Amino acid sequence: MRRHSLFLTLPALLLLAGCGATSVSRPDLRLPERFTADTRGQDVHAAPAQTLDRWWLLFSDAQLTALEDQALAHAPDARSALAMLDEARATRSKALLAYDVQGNASGSITRGQTTISGMGAAGAFFMSPIGATTTSAGSFSPSWELDLFGRRGAARQAADADLVTATFTYHAALQSLTAQVATNLFEARGLSLQLVEARDSLRVAAELADIGVRKAHAGIGADVDADSLIADRATAQANVVQLEAQLAVSRQTLLVLLGRAGDAADSLPVDGALGPPPAVPATTPATLLVRRPDVVQAEARLRSAMGSLHLDSLALLPKFSLQPTASISAIAGPAGYTTSLWSLAAGVAMPVFDRARLLGEVRAQRARAEQAAIAYEKAVQTGYGEAQNQLATYAADRTRLSLLVEAEARARHAFDGQNAGYRAGVVDLTALLTAERSWRSSRSALSSLRATTLSDAVNVFRALGGGWTPLDPTHPVTSFPDHRP
Repeated sequence: MRRHSLFLTLPALLLLAGCGATSVSRPDLRLPERFTADTRGQDVHAAPAQTLDRWWLLFSDAQLTALEDQALAHAPDARSALAMLDEARATRSKALLAYDVQGNASGSITRGQTTISGMGAAGAFFMSPIGATTTSAGSFSPSWELDLFGRRGAARQAADADLVTATFTYHAALQSLTAQVATNLFEARGLSLQLVEARDSLRVAAELADIGVRKAHAGIGADVDADSLIADRATAQANVVQLEAQLAVSRQTLLVLLGRAGDAADSLPVDGALGPPPAVPATTPATLLVRRPDVVQAEARLRSAMGSLHLDSLALLPKFSLQPTASISAIAGPAGYTTSLWSLAAGVAMPVFDRARLLGEVRAQRARAEQAAIAYEKAVQTGYGEAQNQLATYAADRTRLSLLVEAEARARHAFDGQNAGYRAGVVDLTALLTAERSWRSSRSALSSLRATTLSDAVNVFRALGGGWTPLDPTHPVTSFPDHRP
């Protein structure tokens, strides 16, 4: 991966030293050898970095895999990103055609009738037709600029970099789409799990309220205790209603991402199955230079800016061109004849009064290239910082998850004991409610953290540049395959 990153960044760095652009700063791409916040210490067998290409397979989740495939094939975001890529390819072709042979052929056909009119000897007016004539004419005047100074190569360099930029915009859009699909699915599953638990809590609260009411009616319990239990039952009911609404919204949001907004929410089954968080593939900070689309895109923008600077510098040099001309004209009629003409001319154009304007454009483009170099450096640092932060968050979540699993189990055991004692009449209501609320709080926190941890895993994979297959940087841009999903 380090060799690939060197291949990828070398063209841009070499450009910084050429074309009279030595004043453009060299971006600082130094990164630590490893992440200080890493979760791999928790994983006995970490997968290789290549598994980040389709990171959703690391979850071993059939529904997630199916939804990702649907989104990549049918989602409006994916189709829009592909249309933008097609536009960029057409723009590149148009930019290079300006350095091919230019000129158009023209032709015309004219038909006329010639007559002689006047006064005859007898004083009578006469009109005598001479005959019909047809005039055909055609000409072709191409021009071709002699590329003595490498203008076409500079234009290709800038156009290729622009296409690379658009290509990684496409990949970034797909990367964002896949991350949103997974995050929304895990959010919906978390809500589904919380809804199941809320309904279970409602069942428990209803049973306790019934017991409290019966005890109050029998004179062995206080009315205030029964009222307290009835209030808990109403709160549990309200919580169920809220979670049902949140789950419906979450499912509809997921359908929109998939391009299925018109489908009913029930067409997307979502259960509360939240699997274990996957291991983080083995990566280093250096891999971000080739794995993160935003970083590679910033490098391509720098190459585009340097190519444009080179092209603007060449505009100060003279332009030599060949300008051949060929024409033919034929007249068919009583006095018909044919003429033809050809010529070959060479032209030269030297900027004189435009030189000050061209020099100003060179200075402006050098400033834009400087901005691109700084933006590239910032993209690398931002990418590293994001990956570092997401790894730290994920590591903390996984540690918290193991602690909350134990806490929830102990809280459940404590509640079961207090519930049995209350039913037997040896435990008062206060102790029972304290145990019940502690267990409910632990269970809710655990369910929420399960969904959050899986969403944070998605954030880690995205921060590490997952969700797309990095292209071989040694291949030319024109060999890019069609990236239709």
